Amino acid sequence: MNLWEALALVGTAATILGVFLTIYGVVNNKTLKQETKLTRETIAEESKLTRETITEETKLTREMIKETTEYLAKYLGDLIVADGNRTRLAMSK
Repeated sequence: MNLWEALALVGTAATILGVFLTIYGVVNNKTLKQETKLTRETIAEESKLTRETITEETKLTREMIKETTEYLAKYLGDLIVADGNRTRLAMSK
């Protein structure tokens, strides 16, 4: 094998390798784009679920605070009335 045959063989091998790497790069790029799209969709879906959960938990917390406040207001009102009645009874004796 002379120099020109060796050079042609190396050039052919380099061309085949270049074509292979180009095809691999194109396929890998498409795969990465699909994975990126799926990742973004998953993140968006999880974000939406998280926002919905936070909104629901906030609503439940507000309802619980409202109920507790109403209960405490009624309890304190009853205590004030009872204390007023005791004071009237004590003053009437």
